[in-house]
Amino acid sequence: MSKKIIITGGLGYIGMELSLLLSGESRIHDIKVLDNCFFSERVSQLKRWGIDYSQVDILDTSKLREEISDADIIFHLAGITNVGTTVKDKDLKRDKKIRNVGINGTRNIIKFSKSTTKIIFPSTHVVYEGLKKQKKEIKESFPPNPTLEYSKGKLQSENDLIYSKKNFVILRLGSVFGNSFDSTRLNIMPNLFSKISATDGTIKLYGKGSQLKSLVSVKDVARAMKFFADNNQINNEIFNCVGENMTVKEVADICKKYNKDLKTISTNDPIPNNGYTLSNEKIKKAGFKFLYKLDNSIEEMIQEWSSQKIINANEEIKIGENNFVDERGIISNYYFQDNLNMIGYVESISGSIRGNHYHPVQTQKCLLIKGKYISITKNLLDPNSVVETRLVDEGNLSTIPPNVAHTMVFIEDSIFLNLVNGERDHKNYGMTHTMKYDLVSEKLGKLLIDSYKTECRVCGGGLNHYLSLGFSPLANNLNSFKNEINAEYPLDLNFCKKCFNSQLSVAVPSKKMFNNYLYLSSTSEKFRNHFSQIATEIKNQLKLNKNPFVVDIGSNDGIFLKPLKEQGIKSIGIEPAKNVAKIANSKNLTTLPEYFSENSVKKIIKKYGKANVITAFNVFAHNDNLKQMLNNVEALLKKEGEFIFEIQYLLRTIKDLTFDNIYHEHVNYWCLLSLLQFFEGSKLKIYKVKEVDTHGGSLRVYATMNKNKKNHKSVSEYIDLEKKNKLDKFETYLKFGNDVKNVKFKSLSRIKNILSEDKKIIGFGAPAKATTILNFFGMSDNYFTFTVDDNILKHGKYIPGTNIQIKSRQDIDPNQYDYVLVLAWNFFDQIKKSNMKYFSKAHFIKLK
Repeated sequence: MSKKIIITGGLGYIGMELSLLLSGESRIHDIKVLDNCFFSERVSQLKRWGIDYSQVDILDTSKLREEISDADIIFHLAGITNVGTTVKDKDLKRDKKIRNVGINGTRNIIKFSKSTTKIIFPSTHVVYEGLKKQKKEIKESFPPNPTLEYSKGKLQSENDLIYSKKNFVILRLGSVFGNSFDSTRLNIMPNLFSKISATDGTIKLYGKGSQLKSLVSVKDVARAMKFFADNNQINNEIFNCVGENMTVKEVADICKKYNKDLKTISTNDPIPNNGYTLSNEKIKKAGFKFLYKLDNSIEEMIQEWSSQKIINANEEIKIGENNFVDERGIISNYYFQDNLNMIGYVESISGSIRGNHYHPVQTQKCLLIKGKYISITKNLLDPNSVVETRLVDEGNLSTIPPNVAHTMVFIEDSIFLNLVNGERDHKNYGMTHTMKYDLVSEKLGKLLIDSYKTECRVCGGGLNHYLSLGFSPLANNLNSFKNEINAEYPLDLNFCKKCFNSQLSVAVPSKKMFNNYLYLSSTSEKFRNHFSQIATEIKNQLKLNKNPFVVDIGSNDGIFLKPLKEQGIKSIGIEPAKNVAKIANSKNLTTLPEYFSENSVKKIIKKYGKANVITAFNVFAHNDNLKQMLNNVEALLKKEGEFIFEIQYLLRTIKDLTFDNIYHEHVNYWCLLSLLQFFEGSKLKIYKVKEVDTHGGSLRVYATMNKNKKNHKSVSEYIDLEKKNKLDKFETYLKFGNDVKNVKFKSLSRIKNILSEDKKIIGFGAPAKATTILNFFGMSDNYFTFTVDDNILKHGKYIPGTNIQIKSRQDIDPNQYDYVLVLAWNFFDQIKKSNMKYFSKAHFIKLK
């Protein structure tokens, strides 16, 4: 049956919480809030809940009579909360108003309500404030002893209700705590302590915090009021409404639990009394259960009022939390702070593009409920920012901050919900809420659709984005002319939580990278020595037969074939870059100018037979079709043959921040944990590993066709090392991504400071890593015009995306430069030693 329900003082702390609780029944009951104040947001919220509002003072008898004369239930919450707290705290005008509103206001409620109206009245535990000695578990029958105007007024209203013969329930509330809308009262001890904790203040504990307090959650207060209003069997009773009893110090200790840096000071200053506690035995026997604990409320308030984590990335991807799964399916929850005023339902067909805009103020939130799309973003507030890409999967909640341009490229038919807080009127597009920004063209969209990886190359698991180095040109494809247009591809790293491999989002077609290759390994003395040592090791340690045969995959200009030949070991190289293979063959180092494929394996076996050893130095990471490569290795090896390869070691990349070793040629970034996962189902067994000092830190891996071969101790040692460094945890990679951003910021600041002093910089080296780092940092010929390199194939060309020209030492005047920026930082010491006299006036520096 429909009832008329009145809440006096309903815009206050308890009133708003009670209104929320009652809003679930506003369809059947006539619920109205009366308050002498008007707060626009609170009134708007009441209206959204279906609750009416009138601005009425309970001392205005004519208006009050009109509003409550036919009410079935009245929650009488109206009163003055700005009250004195000690005997000395006297204010005649204030105290008179407290008495008038408290006592006469309640009498008006009694007088103008009908005889059958049920009145729920919140009294207070401070009706016992006059106790001289500490007393615990006070029952409702114990005589009150008020001393201040507020508690005296409350006790008088209790008595007025008792003598009125009206239907009532009186609740003697403990100190009410908890966060509740903007009406939360902060002059209550637990709430005040939480606020101090959230703002890194200091809590003073008078009397060493020994005073006892009775406490109750504002949510439980609202629940108790509704409980007794709904229960027709309970009438004309007084209940203590108290959930917990504890000392002031115990409350402070809870605060310290959630803010370890909180300072507390214990003093011997006097306190009004030692406190007391109320018993909740009677209210529990009546059937009411307290649900909300102080500990949880303090945690919530501190979190709510502390400095909030803002998104400092272009985009944050979250999945649902606290999942509930049963035979019917799954319930997944997404949490965020913003209010919503609109949810847009959006369907997009595969191959379509949406976005190409940004929001100046609003945060973009999209929940993908079906399909997949590639998200492309750019931070418009940072002039050195790069374009980032990441995969958004079904069930992902994407959050993009204001002033980040964003575009969606759909690779499946998709449906998403656009969760909006603010205006999104289509007629104001381009003027207020959304501004056009051409981030992704149709051509780029097609390239992404054709080349973007949606699952792990190694195991088929999901990919988790952790680092964006931007859209970058191909590292070793140098430009012949200034301002030459380059094909650019995303350079984004992802982690597979299933097999621990890191890999790029996009695999560039091999022909674009390797058909005409400018990198020559033999120009480095360090590399020449490195491969000479490996050739000696292969001859001495592997105990090869009288006619050993070695195949080197990605043999470049024959840097490894030469020392093999000198050791009397028959060998052949496979090099897809025809111009580089031609250089090797001109040295009588047999090299097949093609990719390592099933056809090349058949060709080698037919002409030379199977190999004792196959090597692949820093090229195992290049392959997009890893399983096929491994199958080819197995087919080419003899029964107990060995596969020896070197990889750029991911552990060193992370620890040493050698992120500029990330470029499109290297599709995969390995650690031993991920390699073991990959080799698990193959005919090969990894039995030994060795760390070597090339490419900023590499791992040499020894694998054999002999599954019975005993493992070297290095395998277990490196497994332990990688687990100790948490290479199997995604958090490690997220931290690496943040560290890289910090390096960029600090390095750019240092370079800009040098240039601000009118100093001149010249680069040294034009390795592939220079393309990565210069494009990621947004550095071009505005920073420095030339770089020096010893490779004659590079002279006169330009580092792609930068217009920085590569010159020989003979073509520059060394005395013009104040700084030599060594781009080939892995040879920093060697370059500095060899060129200090030549650049006698310059300082040698690294970019990071």
